[in-house]
Amino acid sequence: MNKLNYRLLIVDDNPDSLVYILMSLKELPFINDEIKIVQKPVEALAYLKENEVDILILDMDLGDADIDGIKLARLIPNPPVMVACSAHSEYIFKANEAGIYTYFSKKISFNALKSKMENVIDMVDRKLERQSRDVKSLMMKNLNNELIEIEVDQIFYAQVDNDIIDILLEQDTHQFKGSLRELQANLPSTVFSRPRINTLVNLAKVDLVRPKELYFKKPRNGCSIGLTRSYKANFKYQYEVYKQNNK
Repeated sequence: MNKLNYRLLIVDDNPDSLVYILMSLKELPFINDEIKIVQKPVEALAYLKENEVDILILDMDLGDADIDGIKLARLIPNPPVMVACSAHSEYIFKANEAGIYTYFSKKISFNALKSKMENVIDMVDRKLERQSRDVKSLMMKNLNNELIEIEVDQIFYAQVDNDIIDILLEQDTHQFKGSLRELQANLPSTVFSRPRINTLVNLAKVDLVRPKELYFKKPRNGCSIGLTRSYKANFKYQYEVYKQNNK
């Protein structure tokens, strides 16, 4: 596995129907304890815009006359690995056409769910490995609509606030409009990781990781970033893996 645990978002208009599924998912050691549940498609799109999500579990009937799980799946740009979880098996074929990887019933047994989710994790890992291509630079338009080339190995970290991303390089800082999730999708996944929800860090630039914060190498060695509880375990794990692979 590429991560210590994997982050889930569930979209379901009837959260009460998820009690058994949630209990079972939380028994799986490779699933992050903080499983986010939203009831409306618009909430899902907003959450996905900024948050790191590895697996998206979709109910097929969302109680909306205009949009169901199939339509929602097609609306998501660069989606995470998607899974259909529904009492309605007639959606299975359409779910596959919409890019949804697999399906399981809300009444699935624990062992069957564990097997399904292990397969899903394998798919997430393969997606992350494809994302770990050797990207040298990014071409991005800054707030003045000027096209800027960002050298990936010069990035120390990026932070987002109200759809404005600050990318801090060795000497300079550039601002762009967008989401951190979109930026993260264009960077090597084995090199960049989040220590908290609004920050993406280049692991190659990290000098020291302490229990609650990290410190950078020169010339930004005077700068530190705090680690939040829900992100720090994965961040520390990915940092240790990065160090092992880059001795």
